[in-house]
Amino acid sequence: MTLRQVKTVAFIGVGNMGAPMARRVKQAEFELIVCDRNRAVLDEFVRLGVRTTTDAVDCVDADAVIVLLANDAQIMNTMLGDKGLIRAIPPGKHPIICMMSTTLPDTLAALKSPLEAAGASLIDAPISGGIVGAERGTLTIMLGGEASDIEAVTPLMNSMGQHIFHCGDLGSAEVVKVVNNMLCLANMFLTAEAIDLAEKYGVSFEKLSPILAVSSGLNFLTADATTGRAQYRAWARSPDAYTAIHNVASKDLHMARKLANLAQLDLGLLERVSQYVDSDDPEAMKRWMRSGKVI
Repeated sequence: MTLRQVKTVAFIGVGNMGAPMARRVKQAEFELIVCDRNRAVLDEFVRLGVRTTTDAVDCVDADAVIVLLANDAQIMNTMLGDKGLIRAIPPGKHPIICMMSTTLPDTLAALKSPLEAAGASLIDAPISGGIVGAERGTLTIMLGGEASDIEAVTPLMNSMGQHIFHCGDLGSAEVVKVVNNMLCLANMFLTAEAIDLAEKYGVSFEKLSPILAVSSGLNFLTADATTGRAQYRAWARSPDAYTAIHNVASKDLHMARKLANLAQLDLGLLERVSQYVDSDDPEAMKRWMRSGKVI
């Protein structure tokens, strides 16, 4: 079987994560199409000489279509709706749909058959590493799906990520991502509190970080103070930016709770972390801004 070559890549959704990822793909010399409803974002790509559109159906000519949308409603409408991608895939075209949004296996299962009937294949390819990782091209990318599809998109994934893992069948990567996010999000909120506590007693994050890096308090934010502050600065550079990441955090924790409920698991701490995030504690944003030296 001849390996399919991915030369043209479309991004549906170029927000905080999608935009820097798309720039990395362009730098790797893939032909690029970006689709978003935000005209200001599209204008940035026009200046880079990139083809832009506000309609997902304009992405069907791509060999690979990267989907980075906020929620399942947007995903289902963009893929299967009246103006969805499946309505426009031309005969003989077989794009690989790379679901890089965080979603659940049952959503992927609902998409698989209609997309395959239209000539497309589907993999899940969620990401970890934050905005800084997207800008640097050092993301962790988890892949689920058919081995031939994974092999075809691997050069594309290498343009955006440093650590690429094939987790198994379709949906397996999203399970890994949801579990990762359980841990990540708890760390994000608790680390900002830890920085506040240490600095209140005169121990700067810069003094604290090298100790935590070789101690049991190590996590992706405490490993290096410069990188940790850069992450908080990216997430909380403004109230709007914080609200955007907070909404994603809330959604992802609810996904973890849904997975737990489907497995009939009682995960009490997950429930409490999710409830705390849903409470939208106003002090949390201030802590993140202090951690990022925004204020």
